[in-house]
Amino acid sequence: MDPAPRLGDAVICPQCGQEIDDDALVCYRCGAATSEREREPADLDERRDPRRWSPILLAIILVCSVLFFTGLSLTGRPVAPIVWAMLAVAAALLAWRLRIR
Repeated sequence: MDPAPRLGDAVICPQCGQEIDDDALVCYRCGAATSEREREPADLDERRDPRRWSPILLAIILVCSVLFFTGLSLTGRPVAPIVWAMLAVAAALLAWRLRIR
């Protein structure tokens, strides 16, 4: 893309010919860029992101823990209340992690 031609303190849009401000990044009429890109955008391919699986694994561990301690309670072995408190905190942290994603 050729740089936009200058006309005094203004620039002429190479796409539509509209007079635009000297420091404009895009033409307000047609949206064409007034200069070349300096950097390419970052590739945000989520399939390569290993953090994508961490909430799923945490949820599986949490569910297995709840089922294990529920099974212990049903067999007559009392489970300490601190265990249920830790599981509640873990569930809250997982919900918070999924919310900020």
